[in-house]
Amino acid sequence: MNFDYAIAETLEDAFQARRNEARWFAGGTDLIPEIKSGIAAPTRLVNLKGIDGLHGIVVQDDAVQIGALTKLAEIAEHETIRTSYRALAQACELAASPQIRNMATIGGNLNQDSRCPYYRNGFPCFLHGGDTCFMREGENREAAIVGYKDCVHVHPSDPATALVAFDAQIVVQSQDGERVISAREFFRAPDAQDRRMSVLEDDEVITAIRLPRISPNARSAFVKAMDRAVWSFALASAAVRVEIENERVNDARVVLGGIAPTPWREIGIERALLGTGVSSDGWSNEELNQLAANALADAQPLAHNRYKVRLARAMMKRALRDCLG
Repeated sequence: MNFDYAIAETLEDAFQARRNEARWFAGGTDLIPEIKSGIAAPTRLVNLKGIDGLHGIVVQDDAVQIGALTKLAEIAEHETIRTSYRALAQACELAASPQIRNMATIGGNLNQDSRCPYYRNGFPCFLHGGDTCFMREGENREAAIVGYKDCVHVHPSDPATALVAFDAQIVVQSQDGERVISAREFFRAPDAQDRRMSVLEDDEVITAIRLPRISPNARSAFVKAMDRAVWSFALASAAVRVEIENERVNDARVVLGGIAPTPWREIGIERALLGTGVSSDGWSNEELNQLAANALADAQPLAHNRYKVRLARAMMKRALRDCLG
């Protein structure tokens, strides 16, 4: 296919270069395969990699700011991320292969397209503007079990799950200015009124991710189950963050991935954790089993993915055990 190619040195360059059917890109790990398979057919590619202000990790007094063009490998290896935001480092480290992690940017990862095989193989499905979600009644082993509406795909990003656990903010910009969106509100389940996977507008670009500074008593963990041992998308995952004060949990986030069109917060489990004691012996397996049994109470598994309920609960238990001992 034929397309124009432009290199942006500033955000203003990027906005000026964008026009109908144009696409921004940096790492290209999602867009290039889509072009090759015919899913995307941009008339122009606008390369953002030369915009200096979108790279790097800056540790501030009240936050850690990650530029949208920062590579997943850089995030996974950053000392502050590894010590204070361990679940995010683990999520980036488990995303895809080493080669892709050294190319893929955090902004692109959060905004990547659906991995539903029906969508990827050209079926006239709901995400392609059709009336039918073929995965719902077809091969739905990897489909959502909760939180879905008119489409049962799952969001493919591992870092997204961890970012919700850290109450991160996503900074986006258009020619009209900047807006800041909480990670939890950034992602959405496609429906008949709006088939997007996020609230990002066509003329907006992610510029940064902000992680609020957290208590030195915080602990976090990310775990993931895959079909292959490594380098695969999550069948189920869990990001857990707890803050401990006086040997009790005073704040908690429990977020599940691979089971919904968005990172899925288990608010009931978070509330159940508040005020619970954390002894030197940690939680018993029986206590964790009792807690996990209450997760995913609203799950609506399909014909071939009921296993995800137990698998997601097991991932949640593993992450909680890592944090609580």
